[in-house]
Amino acid sequence: MVLRVVIDTNIYISAIFWNAKPREVIDLGRDGKIIIFTSLDIENEIAGKLKTKFKLAEEDVNQILLDFSTFTLPVKINKQLIVVQDDSDDNKFIECALECKANYIISGDRHLLNLKEYEGIKIIKSSEFLKVFYKQES
Repeated sequence: MVLRVVIDTNIYISAIFWNAKPREVIDLGRDGKIIIFTSLDIENEIAGKLKTKFKLAEEDVNQILLDFSTFTLPVKINKQLIVVQDDSDDNKFIECALECKANYIISGDRHLLNLKEYEGIKIIKSSEFLKVFYKQES
């Protein structure tokens, strides 16, 4: 079974700038070993962070999003949720995960991680996901 995942913005950002566990997760998607789903809201948040926090030029941000589009599947969100009370921006990841019937949300955000699970979707760090993935592969 190919795992279906939604990846939080902080994982994408870490994968772009640092060669660590988040990059390994992204590479699994790039290699077709997992299916990574995204939404317009998630892509907009990634673009916003890259422009404001990391001061990347518009064309660099567009190139990064274009690269992501080669191995992620976009999902149209049909239902807005209020699940994460402390940070409503995090609801977009749960909405996307429900829409695509994801197995996991991979995040480094404490608001999401504190939930641990939502409607059968496990919310875990990239290091935990990699353990699950490689255990399943063996």
